Amino acid sequence: MSNAMISILLPAHNEGPRIFQNLQRVSAVAQALLANAWRAHAAAVEIVVIDDGSTDDTWAEITRAAAILPTVVPVQLVHNAGKGWALRRGLQLARGSWIFFIDADLEIGPEHMADLADVLVNTGVDGVLGSKRAHDGHAHYPWYRRIVSASYARLTRTLIPLPVRDTQTGFKLFTRRVLDDVAPRMLVRRYAFDIEMISIAHRLGYRLAQCPVQVEFSGKRGSVTIKNIYHMFLDTLAVFYRLRILKYYDSWRHKDHSQKPRVSVVIAVKNDNPYLRQSVAAVLQQPYANAEILVLPDQPISDFDPRVRVIPTGPELPAIKRNIGAREATGEIIAFIDDDAYPYGSWLDELAANFADASVGAVGGPAVTPPEDTYWQQVSGAVYASLAGSGAYRYRYVYDRRRDVDDYPTCNLAVRKATFEAALGFQSNYWPGEDTELCLTITKKLGARIVYDPQVEVYHHRRSLWRGHFKQVTQYALHRGYFVKKFPETSRRFGYFVPSLFTLGVLLGWLSWWLHPLFYVYVGVLAVYFVFLASSSFLAGPRFMPATMLGTFLTHIAYGLWFLAGLLAPRLSRREEQQGKT
Repeated sequence: MSNAMISILLPAHNEGPRIFQNLQRVSAVAQALLANAWRAHAAAVEIVVIDDGSTDDTWAEITRAAAILPTVVPVQLVHNAGKGWALRRGLQLARGSWIFFIDADLEIGPEHMADLADVLVNTGVDGVLGSKRAHDGHAHYPWYRRIVSASYARLTRTLIPLPVRDTQTGFKLFTRRVLDDVAPRMLVRRYAFDIEMISIAHRLGYRLAQCPVQVEFSGKRGSVTIKNIYHMFLDTLAVFYRLRILKYYDSWRHKDHSQKPRVSVVIAVKNDNPYLRQSVAAVLQQPYANAEILVLPDQPISDFDPRVRVIPTGPELPAIKRNIGAREATGEIIAFIDDDAYPYGSWLDELAANFADASVGAVGGPAVTPPEDTYWQQVSGAVYASLAGSGAYRYRYVYDRRRDVDDYPTCNLAVRKATFEAALGFQSNYWPGEDTELCLTITKKLGARIVYDPQVEVYHHRRSLWRGHFKQVTQYALHRGYFVKKFPETSRRFGYFVPSLFTLGVLLGWLSWWLHPLFYVYVGVLAVYFVFLASSSFLAGPRFMPATMLGTFLTHIAYGLWFLAGLLAPRLSRREEQQGKT
């Protein structure tokens, strides 16, 4: 291993006042270890520091350090995505055979890297976790953090028995093969990243050990908040569910990232707008070289990056615009994305990797509400992301397990160009809903697979609950009701009828007042419904829960009525019924 490299990953968020000095310290310690204790194990060291969307001068300080420290590899995330996602991005770039995780505030000194490495070498384990609980000195560790840490440790031991006691200390060392096997299976982005990673490693049979470390509390309180504790609890329950109930981590299927087919990103839009500019900028920032961007507005748009092809189409609906974009595309893969959505993470890399499997005809991923949306936009997103709001289809709005699906929206849908051409593109002009017929053709007539991959993620701006949400919902419902007759294979499903049945029950159930036993049933059903509504809205968080409950209830009523209208409609508008142009 003498020619190997050691990687040190430091996720940093708003660490401007201290990050420069901390990087100097980590670099000095690493270089000293490399010259002595690690001489037989590696020839080089790199410090991959990831700025997780900081709003202070963290990035400027990181680049200043990189200018004088050749070991520092700076990485910037435009938006704050959380420690888990920052580490995931660092892993994609790290080249080491050993990989350390270190918190950027250095509450645990980098000198402990020597201790963790000794345990790894002497015991032959696959990973070593720093443990403050195993250390005698806790003089500088606040009582409230001890309580939170101990309580969480008890929770995880109950739900997910592990061979280590302290899972949350941000100081860890793993061999490369562990992380290459574990990281692709992970779904947690923020709060329970550590427990998911350790749980998967243990499940796959990797051996883990602990090493005592001394914590020097820096005085920051940011990580121990009610909000973070709340989401940590929910994320941990999700890990338990995937690990012990679904057995998802066992059934995960490998993706081949070595192939890099050309990808054409197609964005259908009416007019220029700030969301479109954000979407194009985010695609241009993707670390995937073999791609092109096609923007299809009604009228010409200027001032784009030269890498963007603008193709004016006139006032056409999205299906026709996308057909035009597909015809002009030079890529093997056509990635459709809405103008009010933008990719996050390694969107292009992840979607392209799925197409290494020849049986895959299309790939979709979650459209998550972005953190910068307003309160009422966030509520709209929470309605869609709740179990009560979307039922079995909530995976379209949250990170969920990878699976095959048969119907997926074009806000985030990539299609193999050969498959798209074999399907004759979009053969109807429905809006929304043109994607339903395309997906039906892909799966039922062509026999190809559509894969939902949680790593193929975009942020999708929502409409405000009171200024657009219900207009969107009723349009979805109207078309889905009509599609029950038009495309029964994917639309004649009981789940789509439930809101209408509920709405009819709410509107007509009061008539049971004169039949008292039946009226009690009516009241009981409503009580169960509102308990379900409250428990489902609980996932949105305390700040959004009341509004999400109200929004979900009204969404059910609106969807139920317009679904019935579509079901009873002899046809939709003539413009939508016309065949799509190819």
